[in-house]
Amino acid sequence: FYFINKKSWKEYITDSLINKEDNFGHVYTNVLTKAAIVGHNGLIWANFSINISVDECKALKSFFAQNVNSIPSIFLGGKKYNVIYYEQGAFAYLKITDGGATVAKTNQAYIIGVYNTLNKLKKDGIEQAQCIGICNTVVEDLSLQLKQQGY
Repeated sequence: FYFINKKSWKEYITDSLINKEDNFGHVYTNVLTKAAIVGHNGLIWANFSINISVDECKALKSFFAQNVNSIPSIFLGGKKYNVIYYEQGAFAYLKITDGGATVAKTNQAYIIGVYNTLNKLKKDGIEQAQCIGICNTVVEDLSLQLKQQGY
């Protein structure tokens, strides 16, 4: 049995990270401010409002290769994020003054989601601030989905 990817990488970002419907039928829009899917080789598969440099991708590769979090910060899109939690080889939670990010590693790519607490998301049309909890959830959910599909 082979899975045939019928979505573009950009659609994964828009349908799973920027906008999202959860398992209970709640519709979220504007969930994240920025997002990207970047191959381990440094190639950008898709992005939304963020440009990840080749050097930043190399740094992600080094970061996720470590057994213990000995790197206190990561640059994404030219901005410095402090590492607040690291799950070895799986994901990292990052913080910056007005928000943060989640980076998850799949077999072939890094899923990057950035939130800004000054921006509003909508859940079923009701506004609330973008936050780390929802960012973590959508990024980790997409990374699991892609891992299951061999990516």
